[in-house]
Amino acid sequence: MALSKVTDMIADLPVSVKTVGGAVFAGVVLATVWTVRKARQTNRKLYPKDTIVIHQMGRGPYVPSLTPFAIKLETYFRMEGIPYEVEHSWYRRSKKTGKIPFLEYNGEEIPDSEFILEFLSKEKNFDLNRGLTEEQIGIGRAFQKMAEENTYWCFVIDRWVLDNTNGGWEVFGISSLMTRLLKRSARKMLYQHGIGRYSPEEIRYIMSEVLKSLSFYLGSKKFLFGEKACKFDCAIFGILAEIRWASFGGFGTSVIKEYPNLCDYCERMKETFWPDWEKCIQRSGTR
Repeated sequence: MALSKVTDMIADLPVSVKTVGGAVFAGVVLATVWTVRKARQTNRKLYPKDTIVIHQMGRGPYVPSLTPFAIKLETYFRMEGIPYEVEHSWYRRSKKTGKIPFLEYNGEEIPDSEFILEFLSKEKNFDLNRGLTEEQIGIGRAFQKMAEENTYWCFVIDRWVLDNTNGGWEVFGISSLMTRLLKRSARKMLYQHGIGRYSPEEIRYIMSEVLKSLSFYLGSKKFLFGEKACKFDCAIFGILAEIRWASFGGFGTSVIKEYPNLCDYCERMKETFWPDWEKCIQRSGTR
């Protein structure tokens, strides 16, 4: 669970700090974010029975969310034609894990994108791996985990620590002093994670090698396993979309451009499942 806490910290830092102010910086980063979260959990909207509600951070600039796991969920629901609602909040987190995104369904909260999909597959009686062979399920799972547990961390440290332009921070109006403090804190946490122990060149190499493997397997196919997208495409797209469009001044964008078929894949996923992509993003990242 320690790694997932780092994930949320990195993803939420810019707007969290901007909202509560620099005077409580240390508390926001290290401790009091949970107190703030509880204080904001008021005036909640009531939904009809059996409504799927995904709680996540506000729409991000360039991508529908700055967390790939929310993009993963929304893409899957769009792919399968499953009606859902989205609640955007920088403060409300799952009571169970303190994380976002999480599902609210008939008063029950389910955290973690994978557990959300598994829960709904039972509630709504649909097969997450419909049409896939056992071999494809194994391959898909391996590529998904490679993306979510390896590539993701390369992207996180690139976006929030290694990017010398501080593009991600500037989008949210973070001062230069606060940016230095936040990057120092993030660097420490990512060093404990392990990815921060490598040089920038090594991290870029790790990301590139993973994308190369995915590029080799995808080849000229439309989606991971052919003409029809599946759950694993949604998860992989969530990560690639962040690298492709929301690396700000980091190296992620240049790395993925080394693999044109992955860039084309991102465009295909966007055009197929997000015809309203431009309406779902905001430069300020506050919606």
